[in-house]
Amino acid sequence: MNNSFQRKLRQIETRIPQMVRRLPNIAKVEGLDFIHDNFKHRGFETSPGKYKKWKSRKRSTLRNYTKGKRRGKQHGMLQKTGKLRRSWDNETTSTATQVAFTSSLPYAAVHNEGLKAGRPPGFKMPEREMIGPSAAIDSRIGNKLDKLADDIFK
Repeated sequence: MNNSFQRKLRQIETRIPQMVRRLPNIAKVEGLDFIHDNFKHRGFETSPGKYKKWKSRKRSTLRNYTKGKRRGKQHGMLQKTGKLRRSWDNETTSTATQVAFTSSLPYAAVHNEGLKAGRPPGFKMPEREMIGPSAAIDSRIGNKLDKLADDIFK
């Protein structure tokens, strides 16, 4: 074998462990971007560029979201304070082999999964999914990994 080929093999051999160490962080960043985009688009991205829109608020509750200086200006769904959207940033963790997206806010699961909400008996919050299995997130992470692999094999 010629020297340039052997040099390239050694270079690839040293870069692969670096790539493997970066994978969980790449998945974490892409996952958090995915969550933020779902809030921005007021829906859940089921496949790249396609969103399942969240159920709208009832007209009777809209007045609670347009008071004071913001009168007449409606903010995004589930974003009165932004606390729910930001909670995912602070509590998402990654290890060498996995990423866990969590929020300690008690109402995060209620909104994400459409559970009973402690309001009048029988009230069930409409599902407004922000995190979960999706072809879109798989595609995002796959694209990043492809770019990383291209950099290694240049």
